[in-house]
Amino acid sequence: MEWSIDLQGTLSPLKILNAFWQKPNTIAYPTVKKASVSGYRGFHTNVLKDCIGCANCQDICMNDAIDMIHIDEEFNTKNTSKCIPRIDYGRCCWCSLCTDVCPPDSLKLAEECISVSKYASDFLYMPKDK
Repeated sequence: MEWSIDLQGTLSPLKILNAFWQKPNTIAYPTVKKASVSGYRGFHTNVLKDCIGCANCQDICMNDAIDMIHIDEEFNTKNTSKCIPRIDYGRCCWCSLCTDVCPPDSLKLAEECISVSKYASDFLYMPKDK
């Protein structure tokens, strides 16, 4: 039996060295941010001066991601329940049903969508006042 050296098979793993001279396909996220897409479903915003505390958003939410919490401040005199929605983003599927049933259109979805935390309690989110 005659032995021969497979030169192509031996050198083929070295082709990966070409990757050092190629531009990366990804972006350097913390320093370079992509422009957000219009109409993207991100975090909730709530115009508290318009919110009437009706809890329609809580009732329509199929994942039980929204609960109404009591607040001491009065943002709107029509909010007799003195409750505003709180969203659990561990359960939210961004279906936007809550924004569709909001009578005064105070609850909206913003284009901001990135949140990183190691604490689960940080994903119980009070919608930002717009």
